[in-house]
Amino acid sequence: MNLEFDRIELEKLMRDFYILTGIRIVLFDSDYRELLAYPPSDCTFCKYMKAHPQTRKLCRFSDEQSFEACKAKNSLIIYHCHAGLVEASAPLLYNHTVIGYLMFGQISDDSTEAQLAEAVSSALCGAGMPPTQIDEYIAGIPQKSSDQIAAAAKIMEACTFYVIFKNTISLRRNNFIRNMSAFLTAHLNEDLSVERITHEFGISKSKLYQVCNTYLGCGIAEYVHSLRIEHAKRLLSETTVPITEVAGECGFSDYNYFCRVFKKETGIPAKKYRNLSQ
Repeated sequence: MNLEFDRIELEKLMRDFYILTGIRIVLFDSDYRELLAYPPSDCTFCKYMKAHPQTRKLCRFSDEQSFEACKAKNSLIIYHCHAGLVEASAPLLYNHTVIGYLMFGQISDDSTEAQLAEAVSSALCGAGMPPTQIDEYIAGIPQKSSDQIAAAAKIMEACTFYVIFKNTISLRRNNFIRNMSAFLTAHLNEDLSVERITHEFGISKSKLYQVCNTYLGCGIAEYVHSLRIEHAKRLLSETTVPITEVAGECGFSDYNYFCRVFKKETGIPAKKYRNLSQ
């Protein structure tokens, strides 16, 4: 899925995370492509690992496994990558759909530099690479306690909710959704059955349901219902059209049914809503 994100605001947030934790954080889309990171570059050890085809594949596989686990659980996970470093991944949920991931990593939970050096050397040997420049590699790997890692993971998880709530990251709605929304809004006083919509746009029912659930987070009937209620609110607050006509303009042939539904959705009767709004 294609993501839209405010690069400036997201970079500020990622920078703040790094200042607070000293841990690199990365944004991936739902196809596991890296989109943005702070700091931009990997640590020296990870650069070296990713510079070689065999270990680059292992790094990629480790990332993909974590994202699949995130998606299956719909929650944060903390784990060790193939090279023994600690990473954490958290899903970005938009309308109950995973649209991407925030990840941090390239840190160690080894308590001493000697243990870290041994782990790095073991990872290199395991990949058939010479265990050289160990001091240079471990110098760029932050060492964190388990409590610090857990705390940073919780902060990152909170960031996933924040960026969605603030629309810093969102799902790029496709042209079909835009066209369908425009069509529905223009025909709210008419029959808007699933059959008519699928016929109008030449798609199957299953495809319509799938697209609505992915991009709207609800079924098509629920979406049409919400559009009609919102249109009723606008007519009641911005015009003097009689309420009986408002009901018809919004696709409710039964005035009494409209009144019941409107009160249920807003908590107050349509007449009172108009009085308060105007």
